[in-house]
Amino acid sequence: MSAPLDVSPLTERVSRREVRRSWRALTEAHPEARDTVGTIRRVMLGVPTVVMAMVALVLAGILVGEVVRGETEVSTAVIVQASLGGVLALTCLLTGTTWLRLLRRRPRPRVHHRLMRFAAANGMTYRPGPTGAERGSPLKTRGGLNLTRVLRTAGERPIEFANYELAAPVSTSTSPPFGGYAALRLPAELPNILLRSEDGPRRSLLTPAALRGSQVLSLEGDFDRFFQLYCPEGYERDALYLFTPDVMARLIDHVRGLDVEIIDDWMFLVSSHDLVTDRADRWAALTAAVDALDDRVERWGSWRDERVARPAAGAAGEPTVRVREVARPGRRLRTIWSPGTIAITVGTALCFGGLVVALVLR
Repeated sequence: MSAPLDVSPLTERVSRREVRRSWRALTEAHPEARDTVGTIRRVMLGVPTVVMAMVALVLAGILVGEVVRGETEVSTAVIVQASLGGVLALTCLLTGTTWLRLLRRRPRPRVHHRLMRFAAANGMTYRPGPTGAERGSPLKTRGGLNLTRVLRTAGERPIEFANYELAAPVSTSTSPPFGGYAALRLPAELPNILLRSEDGPRRSLLTPAALRGSQVLSLEGDFDRFFQLYCPEGYERDALYLFTPDVMARLIDHVRGLDVEIIDDWMFLVSSHDLVTDRADRWAALTAAVDALDDRVERWGSWRDERVARPAAGAAGEPTVRVREVARPGRRLRTIWSPGTIAITVGTALCFGGLVVALVLR
């Protein structure tokens, strides 16, 4: 992305006729852009969320009335209704959060029109989605990965921009269920290293896993004020080799607010907010972050993991055995339950425990 970014398609005025014409052409080429499945999901989540919220409010009103009247066996009624209300409120919170994010991602012809023109003006391809990630994407190991508004540059090592949803995140996933990313292909496989932004968006309570604190590596200067670096235990020296002072300075100047994660031979700039939007200012900041790192990762191709045993060269004509460039301990960071997972598990257990106690008291 060395050429100056042309953001004029994101800011120029467009007529309704142009939008209708481009939307018709887009849905003919990409029928999935209508997002029929997403519409069904929004209805199936929205209706129960509203109903559960109303029932929880009714239960709260009944509970207050019984406490005020001081009827006999009020304690049992309080436990039952508080437990049921807690289960409903917790379920409403979970479904409501997902519903709101899906609602923001409903098909918007004007946004698609602007992004199509923006991609064409900057030599990128555009897929509206929702679509699955390509085979080999390391994020697919964290759950059912769906992508929307996917832009990709040309070249031997293209850069991909997309909004994502982990529809069924696995228990070890440290990625937010919703967000956006910019993905850069690296010249070699590297250890799993995460730089978590200290001034980025608030962490989602729905993220299943968190990283073990023993993997935090403190860096020199003021870097720890802006990023917290996690690397596999035993790979601290390798992390310092990769993230030299000049790379850290670029991160502070251009990549604040985004998490940076290296997984295999990919580097992801991730946010829990959607990154692919029709806002020109956000694109300027995002491409500045990508450009700040893209010309620094080339030299990472010379890194080698000394823990990997490499076979001796065979005789001429023998097939070459591919060797993983990172030993098993360095391929993935170790995780534990996130605070959100703990809170949801404890809250659910308390609610159902309350119901059991109420039945015993009866």
